[in-house]
Amino acid sequence: MFELLIPVTAGAAALLFGRKKAMEDTEMIELVFKNAGVGYKRDQDVIFPKLIDKDEIENGTIYIYNTVVGLPDKVLAPLNDLLASTLNKPIKLEYEKFLRITVYDECLPEKVFYHEIPKTEGWLVPLGRNLEGWHFHDFDKVPHMTNSGTTRFGKTVMLKTMMTYLIENHPEDVEFLLIDLKGGLEFNKYRNLKQVRGVCKDVAEAYLALEELHGVLAKTMNEFLSKGWSNILDTPSQKRLFVVVDEAAQLAPEKWMDKDTKAMMGACQWYLSEIARVAGSLGVRLIYTTQYPTADTLPRQIKQNSDVKVSFRLPTSYASEVAIDDKGAEKLSSFIKGRALIKTHEIKEVQTPLITDKEMLRRVKKYAIKKAAAKKETGTDYSAEIR
Repeated sequence: MFELLIPVTAGAAALLFGRKKAMEDTEMIELVFKNAGVGYKRDQDVIFPKLIDKDEIENGTIYIYNTVVGLPDKVLAPLNDLLASTLNKPIKLEYEKFLRITVYDECLPEKVFYHEIPKTEGWLVPLGRNLEGWHFHDFDKVPHMTNSGTTRFGKTVMLKTMMTYLIENHPEDVEFLLIDLKGGLEFNKYRNLKQVRGVCKDVAEAYLALEELHGVLAKTMNEFLSKGWSNILDTPSQKRLFVVVDEAAQLAPEKWMDKDTKAMMGACQWYLSEIARVAGSLGVRLIYTTQYPTADTLPRQIKQNSDVKVSFRLPTSYASEVAIDDKGAEKLSSFIKGRALIKTHEIKEVQTPLITDKEMLRRVKKYAIKKAAAKKETGTDYSAEIR
């Protein structure tokens, strides 16, 4: 007969403290198992998890324990906190047939820098670094991304990091349509880069640019149909067009606005939703950023078609659930800029890389051109980017 023992409070680890001789991690882990009652009864015997293997990793050690009875969340959650406080190290618990306890040597960094990002191949961008190393997103696998968070916590810096990284890695193939609804304050300074097709500083400019792009996409889709292509990856084209929206809440109509302004904002949201729905296969990638995510500021089509969601600190659990379909962003530290949650099939906490405007300009200024001269070569439409 088996009977699961439920762990008690952190006070059960009191016997660990006050010892003169330092204990190994495995000794402390196994003593916590015993003091907290993490195990099961077989007849009159108490069986505790048994170490069967360990694996050294770059930033710590993974200890693998065998345990017969499945451990429910009500056991794992307090056990995670108890082990972390006892070992005084960051840990991660996983249970799938075996109990895996990863004990890290270093804490999650509070600041990482752009120059530390490793070089990669393909259409990858850095999302950040955590205890497991650097994490990247591949825009050729998942073409669209949402980015949420309270002002001054890192959203725009992340956009500049990704933009710089893409330009440095794909200077001849990447193109940007930048919709900077902060009046152009963040991105207008980059308007003369050859990779930048335009910077929209207000809703009216965004509407005109998106309307033009929508027409080009319709022609591009017909071209794909005529040639039997279903995805940009099936074509010889290496071009990718990134539509970056910074402060998308400015596209949400308000009751007091006039009819024409509301119609223009609604059209912008519709064009962006269409990009999220169909344009990924045509080589267009959407990065949609908003300060406070709601149903009005984060349209459903965009959210549903963005399988990677980034959130910096948000003020409420409701906002977190809108942004990443889960709570947690409201618990991110108020004192650490650049700390974010990355939601794909799982949630990872990372420290996003920091790049200053000065460093970004230094890295990309060599691509500045006179747009009037370049117009003769590239034209004014988007056909070069998406064919």
